[in-house]
Amino acid sequence: MSARPCFRCREPSVFHQRYSGRHLCASHLAADILVRVKRTIRLQGGLGKKPVMAIVWEGQACFSLLSLMSQVIGDRPSMEIVLLHCGIDSIPGSEMSDFLSPAISIRSERVKPDEIVLAATQAGADRLLWCRTLDDEAEEVLHSLLSGNCSSLLTKEDCSPLVNLTPFREIPLSELFLYAAHAGLLSPDMEAREGTESTRGFLESLIHNHPSVPFSLLAYADQLHDLR
Repeated sequence: MSARPCFRCREPSVFHQRYSGRHLCASHLAADILVRVKRTIRLQGGLGKKPVMAIVWEGQACFSLLSLMSQVIGDRPSMEIVLLHCGIDSIPGSEMSDFLSPAISIRSERVKPDEIVLAATQAGADRLLWCRTLDDEAEEVLHSLLSGNCSSLLTKEDCSPLVNLTPFREIPLSELFLYAAHAGLLSPDMEAREGTESTRGFLESLIHNHPSVPFSLLAYADQLHDLR
């Protein structure tokens, strides 16, 4: 059976966005993701004024994040990205620059988890970016609800000099996976975050019949944040 036409250009679609009802081709899926990434960054405080941003290496999703951030940053001059790596595997090397525009430089630092904020500020950054997807955010909310620990969803007093950005907050992992595939990037890891494996299974069963559940969970968490 042939693919349904794209909602925007009538080319064959590669993805059915069930929560919106739209079918999208690869190009318009990428454009839709970029629009939502830009909106999330804007709502969370923007790119800031400093020419340095720090990104926490959280697996292969970082390749997609670098690709999209290059488009978000655009022609902004003399930008540097510092990649903070907490794992025991090898630090990504110069190949990371392949996903960036020539105006953006990148370097990597190995840090301990409790040194991330310090390392970012010492590098001169005022923005700290994470690769958390819609799935990760929804899992965290659902896990808090199921465990009866709703207080963990309330915004805590933050004295950090950094603004935390989660550009993929509204992007389902399945869409990010397709974006990476069509952009020729390494695909993001599909595993659930530690401690939430059973929660992800439950969440996926809910999404099967109610595709907008992750967005509803985020909206619920945002309302709790506003109560603070």
